[in-house]
Amino acid sequence: MIGRLSTLQFNQSGVSTILDAQAQVARLQEQIGTGRRIMTPSDDPSASAQLVTLNSELSKIESHQKNIAAATSALSFEEVALDSANDLLLRARELTIQGQNGTLSQSDRDAIANEIDGLREQLLSIGNTQNAAGEFIFAGTASNAPAYDASGVFQGDAIIRQVNIGKGVSVAQGHSGSEVFEGVNGGLNTFDVLADLSQALRNNDQETVSARFIDVDEATEKLSSVRTSVGVRMNWIEDQGALNDNFNLDLQRTISDIQDLDIAEAIGRLQLQMVSLQAAQQTFVQTQNLSLFNYL
Repeated sequence: MIGRLSTLQFNQSGVSTILDAQAQVARLQEQIGTGRRIMTPSDDPSASAQLVTLNSELSKIESHQKNIAAATSALSFEEVALDSANDLLLRARELTIQGQNGTLSQSDRDAIANEIDGLREQLLSIGNTQNAAGEFIFAGTASNAPAYDASGVFQGDAIIRQVNIGKGVSVAQGHSGSEVFEGVNGGLNTFDVLADLSQALRNNDQETVSARFIDVDEATEKLSSVRTSVGVRMNWIEDQGALNDNFNLDLQRTISDIQDLDIAEAIGRLQLQMVSLQAAQQTFVQTQNLSLFNYL
């Protein structure tokens, strides 16, 4: 009875040794196949916890870079609109200077007024510029409706979406019409200025024409200030994007150092483990041929 129990235990021990060796071989083969040292959290609990934190940081950077791409696109789109608006105001300034010439006939002043009316319509169209998503870019958060009505009255709000582009860093994706076209000469907007200018030319009201000339310059300066702001934001975004890229590379290196496998070292261990497995298998086979009677 004792001999049978001892033989059973011996066999079980041999089988356990073989199974453990096979598991080690399989694990090493999987590690070599994936190039990773850590396959499950139990392989290295501390390092696995660190990897969770590092990968979370990577996800945040990816989100920030997507926001940077979106903000850059939005600001670039706005920049084009502002450049066009600036060209229109410069033309309006030229026409105002012409309109101040006292030798002009009424038909000449009417012709200038007609062109200014056309510039106002073009500018109003720019004020209601829509992006690829159909949003009115100068309407603030009320971007589902035009920023200006047909009379040039602002319908939006002054709230601009902020997006995170880095840890603790956010940037506005654009400007509201309240910043771009409103607040000229206290209470007028740029569209009012051009409308008054046109009417003053038709009425040969040189005093008002001169006053609106000053307002056109103020509107142009306001627009120029916004254009400068767009450029500053785009440079800031570009710099933050570069910082994010560098941080991303540092994280990738750290993750690689933690989880990547030393392939050459692992192959060496695999070869040793294969030898151990073969030895265990041979030993087990040999013990199966032995019995208590071999020793009698």
